[in-house]
Amino acid sequence: MTFGCTCYNHKHNTWPQKSRTTSAPLKKRILSLGGMISENEIAQAVLQAVDGLFPESDDVSSAELSPDSLPGVLALLQETIDGVKSEIKHIGESQRSEVATWVQEARQLHTELSQDHSSLSEIIHFESYGAKLDSRVYDLSSQKKLLRAEISFNEELVLLLSNLKELQDAVGSAQSSLEEGALDTACRWFEDATSLFQKVSEFDQVLAVGLAKENIRLLREDISGKVESCWAELITSNTSDSSITIQNNVSVGLGSVNGEGLIKTLERLGILKERLDRLHYRITTILVFPRLDHESGAGLTFTANESKTKLQLKRRSSPNFTVTSLYNDLKLVLEFLTTKFGVQISLLLSKTLTPAILNTLMGSYLPGCIPTDLDHFSEFELVLKETLAFEGYLSQTGWLDGHGGELKDWVARAPRIWLNRRRELALNSLRQTFALGLGQRHRVERVERIQEVDSVATEVPKPIDEGEDSWDTNWDVEIEDEEEGKKPPPPTEPAVAKSKPELDPTVDDDEDVSGWGFDDDIDIEVDEPSDKPATTEAKPNPPDAEEDNWGWGDDNDQPQEPLASARARQQEKEVKDITLRETYSITSIPQEVITIIMSTISEAEKLAQPQYSTLSIASSISGLLSVPTSILTLYRALSAIFYRDDPNPAISIYNDCEWLEENLAGLEKDVKDRSGPFVGFDLQPSIKAISTFGRRAYWREMDSKRVILSDLMDGAQGFDHCTQYPYSENCETAVASVIDTIQGIEMQWKDTLSRSALLQSLGSLLNTVVLKFIADIEDLGDISADASEKLASYVSEFGRLEPLFKLPDQPSDALPVTAVYCEKWLKFQYLGNILDSSMAEIMDLWREGALVDFEKDELMDLVKALFADGEKRSQVLDELRRG
Repeated sequence: MTFGCTCYNHKHNTWPQKSRTTSAPLKKRILSLGGMISENEIAQAVLQAVDGLFPESDDVSSAELSPDSLPGVLALLQETIDGVKSEIKHIGESQRSEVATWVQEARQLHTELSQDHSSLSEIIHFESYGAKLDSRVYDLSSQKKLLRAEISFNEELVLLLSNLKELQDAVGSAQSSLEEGALDTACRWFEDATSLFQKVSEFDQVLAVGLAKENIRLLREDISGKVESCWAELITSNTSDSSITIQNNVSVGLGSVNGEGLIKTLERLGILKERLDRLHYRITTILVFPRLDHESGAGLTFTANESKTKLQLKRRSSPNFTVTSLYNDLKLVLEFLTTKFGVQISLLLSKTLTPAILNTLMGSYLPGCIPTDLDHFSEFELVLKETLAFEGYLSQTGWLDGHGGELKDWVARAPRIWLNRRRELALNSLRQTFALGLGQRHRVERVERIQEVDSVATEVPKPIDEGEDSWDTNWDVEIEDEEEGKKPPPPTEPAVAKSKPELDPTVDDDEDVSGWGFDDDIDIEVDEPSDKPATTEAKPNPPDAEEDNWGWGDDNDQPQEPLASARARQQEKEVKDITLRETYSITSIPQEVITIIMSTISEAEKLAQPQYSTLSIASSISGLLSVPTSILTLYRALSAIFYRDDPNPAISIYNDCEWLEENLAGLEKDVKDRSGPFVGFDLQPSIKAISTFGRRAYWREMDSKRVILSDLMDGAQGFDHCTQYPYSENCETAVASVIDTIQGIEMQWKDTLSRSALLQSLGSLLNTVVLKFIADIEDLGDISADASEKLASYVSEFGRLEPLFKLPDQPSDALPVTAVYCEKWLKFQYLGNILDSSMAEIMDLWREGALVDFEKDELMDLVKALFADGEKRSQVLDELRRG
């Protein structure tokens, strides 16, 4: 058994101690050993148990320790102890110097520990004593805070009581001053009391402070009541006699107060603005505004009584329309207010009264002074000078706070204002004209002059072939022979009028918009539309004209004579002047428009005269010349509203615009012929706009009629099965409805449109129907004999419309001019012939050139639909194909 040596710990200056006391369980185990095991083994086991070792042998561990074994165990233990001591002694002797050092250090450490223990005891003592001192300090601090709070409370209480004393004194002084009638002094004391109350307002829960607050409220009510009473007594108004009375002073308590003092008191109380607003209202409604009324104000003036306390609006013995009298009256009002309330009133009322006066002056009175007659404009120049002088007066007296220069700016804008007023008057005249209605409808005459050489109009490149009646016989024609002089026109002399170009070139040719202008060129050999105005022709009616003398296509094989050579020969022929006349209906509106425009131009012409060159509006001539454009713009804007009550609004607009276009062009030319600023007078944009406006109205109306007619034609469902019920009834209804509709349109428009325009319109609508019918028939793949006969009867039914195209002066047996106005009428008629003819008759018509309007494919399709397949049909188709 080996025991370790216990050494001194130099680091911690301590000797480690190892306990070798045997524990109770160990003793019990040792006692349990013995018997069969030797004492030496038991002693060794006990010694090993001291070191915490367990016997390896089970016999040793299970042996019992008997009392007999104890001496051996003790001897072994003693031997081990002696060995350890001997070893320690040996080590101590070998390391004596180190041990001495350790001992010395241990003693020194012990001494230091003793000293530290003493210091620790002192610290603990001082700590205990410091805690007692801290408790004492806390107690003394609490007492100090309490004393300071008491002192502060006492000081605040003293201050509160002092302020309450001062406040009560101020309230008392204010009440005393109020009783003495010193309102301004009472108001100052009230302000002091209010200021003092602000210092004690945080103590409003204190009864004394609450009472002081109530006293201040009552004081304010007393002062306000007194001031209100004085203000009401100072200023009185009477609407019955249009007067305002302002006393010099009024009694209050034992004293009196004037207007200036009341103004200061009201301002101190913060209720001045409301009172001044009331004063401003009474001054303007009773005095100023009635005087500023442009119509009745001239008969009024202001007068003051002897004491200068009452200003009254009285009627003059005779009206004075001069602006000088107005400004003098306004100055009298302002001086009256300044006298009663002091100069400060101008600063106070300049924010309300001055703007009211200036706005009324510039808004209604001064514009009303602008003369409509230039002869009186020199008087208006005096008005402008007086206006500038009045602004100077307002500026000097302090009544122009923040409004300086407004009258000066208005004077500078006077020419423009005058021009705007002239424009407004012109536009208002047009509005009034519209408001009175379209007026009595009346007919006007359109006159055009062309030259004719040997019965051929010079403008016409190719004359129309001879015929019984020319389409233009609705014109009244006057022929002037240069050689024979002027003679009455022959009653049977026809003429063809020039037409206007179509409005919208984008419209399809099939829609035939020839109705845009009057009397389009009727040369049917010209298929393409032209951008140039069509020309006219005039030629006598041959007495022996036959039905076929229309000559459609008769001259196809003859070349047209060159225009240059034709004109060359015209010089050798007889030249005649032809006057073409036509009437149509217009409302009273366009004539009123021209009247208003002429009035404006006349005024501009007058303003251009030398005697008006010094006027401030002399430079407004160009502005006046722009007024007609505004008038025409307003006309277009109002037309859509006021024409809708007319039975035919679109047609009436078209006629009125046509008349306006013609007269405006002449008016523009007449004005441009004058010198000076009139050279630049340009109405072309407005004329074009008027023309476009009217023609668009006409186009929309025509388009709506075309839609109606197309819808009616659609009711026939393409004329398929026209012999079978109920399809036959649908076809008959569609045809009858179309005829009735066109006849109804003719009844509506015949008293409005000119005869030529009416015929063109009806022809265009009929052409829509004809094209629809032709297209439907050509789309039929198979037409039976009964269907062919039925369809031919429909063509005959549409012939009931031809009387609409007879001219008024035509004989009863004369042919209608339907083909002139309905482009596809002849094709439509020949379609009826085809439907009712045999193949031989159809080929005869084709060989004679009567079917030139039909394409080869159209004829071939019709032949295929009408006739059954056979050798004869094949021959016909081959001939048609070869052309």
